[in-house]
Amino acid sequence: MNVTDIDFLRRRVDEDDALRSAPELREALDSGAPGVGPWLEAFGGRTERNLVLFPLRGAGSDIVLATLLAGGTVVLGDPDAHPARTLALLERSGATAVTLPSKLVERLNSEPSAPMTDLSELNRIYYVGEPARFDLPGPALSRVDTLTLDHVEQFVARFRDAVLASMLLTLQANGVLRDAAVSHSAEEILNAARVAERHHGVVQRWLVALTEHGVLARQGDRFLGTEPISRDAVEKAWDASEKLWTGHLGAAEVAAYFRHNAERLPQLMTGEEQATLLLFPEGRTDIADALYRDTAVARHLNARVSEYVQRLGAKRILEVGAGTGATSEVVIRDLAGQATDYLFTDLSAFFLTTAKERFAEHPWVRYGIYDIDTENPEGLGTFDAVIAAGVLNNARDADATLKRLKDLLVPGGSLLIIEPTREYYEILISQAFMMTAAEDARLRSGTTFLSRQQWVEAIDRAGLSLVDVTPDDAHPLSPMSQYLFVARH
Repeated sequence: MNVTDIDFLRRRVDEDDALRSAPELREALDSGAPGVGPWLEAFGGRTERNLVLFPLRGAGSDIVLATLLAGGTVVLGDPDAHPARTLALLERSGATAVTLPSKLVERLNSEPSAPMTDLSELNRIYYVGEPARFDLPGPALSRVDTLTLDHVEQFVARFRDAVLASMLLTLQANGVLRDAAVSHSAEEILNAARVAERHHGVVQRWLVALTEHGVLARQGDRFLGTEPISRDAVEKAWDASEKLWTGHLGAAEVAAYFRHNAERLPQLMTGEEQATLLLFPEGRTDIADALYRDTAVARHLNARVSEYVQRLGAKRILEVGAGTGATSEVVIRDLAGQATDYLFTDLSAFFLTTAKERFAEHPWVRYGIYDIDTENPEGLGTFDAVIAAGVLNNARDADATLKRLKDLLVPGGSLLIIEPTREYYEILISQAFMMTAAEDARLRSGTTFLSRQQWVEAIDRAGLSLVDVTPDDAHPLSPMSQYLFVARH
């Protein structure tokens, strides 16, 4: 935007009591408000009274500023409010437009009080995410795609910087790596930080990551320190990454989850804190749901899995490591009304109990225990499609597991695999503390995940034919390096 637009927006913000007190808007204006463009284009110059249901630290600031630049006015809402309260606010505020994530559209659509809400002034619903529906007459639905390759690349870089900064801060807090003239062996660093033996491999990968990105230098098998990093610098790095994430790539809860893990790294690496309890606090699945369901990449890949299952005409489907049911939910929803046998499996009975409640209305869904690291149970049968979404990275030996899964496919059947394909540094400060130690190519390369090429080679070694890999390199989500591999028996 030009200087005139920025000055205009500053005046509009100053004129509104609610907006004037929001520091996020001033930060966005100070940075030139680079994310306003896609929203301004979506609004098409229409003058609206826009109810914004996004956090201001993220997409919310862009939406507010685009609305003001288009000549409209803004009502700020709470994205976490109960759908009934949101509908009441829509009615009371006289909003002519509302801007929100697709998951909130679905919640409003299914809210019992929706048919009794007067939405006669609401003309348009702008939303981000997978296609959604809104059954009440009146407002038109407009899906807005704000993601660009450049935005996602920026996020990946800023997120990586925040994670690396947290790793360095955690290690330096133990009196090591604080002087460029002093070197330490990995063993000295691990001992100084009191890293539990079972977590040595994770923290050693921190040292590799810090060295590869130039944060630390290496002298043979020793690591040279660097200027001490401040907690303030770490907090600013997290703020920058969260702004690029929230409302664009996923919910604020996901960014908050990884940031909380970063804050608890001293306890995680010593074993005083369990990573599982951070992902499932008090046994709740809301954080895991946001992580595996509500991110842009999860929505994209889960939808592609469902499309493939439909295209294959699969009638017998096995899902292994189904976990919170993020992928299952999409596939089962799209299979409703078809003659199907869907076997939902996981290693943990906890997830089976939750799934039975979630999918109770679908009697054709069965449940069972399946361990990807052991031989297939007798009598399991064969399937038209096997789904493995984000689970094979936890296999001890991906090659052996792939061969066992192949044996569960009918001739011509398909294996659908979702996997990260690069070192996810945020995983090294979170789920890596609860992952199974690898005994395959990851052990030899010292990485958490197989690369895209390693998956292609592993699929071939298993005697499967690779049919497709998505997304392609031109897709805005490709910098996230998570892919759906489709392989045929």
